[in-house]
Amino acid sequence: MFVQAQTPATEAMTTKFKVYGNCGMCEKRIEKAAKIDGVTFADWDVDSKILTVHFDANKVKPTKIHQAVAAVGHDTDKVRAEDKVYKKLHECCHYDRPAVKQ
Repeated sequence: MFVQAQTPATEAMTTKFKVYGNCGMCEKRIEKAAKIDGVTFADWDVDSKILTVHFDANKVKPTKIHQAVAAVGHDTDKVRAEDKVYKKLHECCHYDRPAVKQ
């Protein structure tokens, strides 16, 4: 799922996308990773697995946010985390990973 909205007077954008995780530790890690330069807000819902991000489209593209989250071990609906990073997550954070697309 990928949603974007733009406020006409600014380049402020909102995007929502799926991020895999399990718990409060995952939530803190995901939100911290998503807050790269240009991101003003990041909130991950543990139940829906949806990350909501507000960002400045002049500074960052959604792909970079996906990559930042995957870099800390959490698969998104567009970018898969490296296996070695995923394996380093705390055991309770080992979520069921989606199948690799061939």
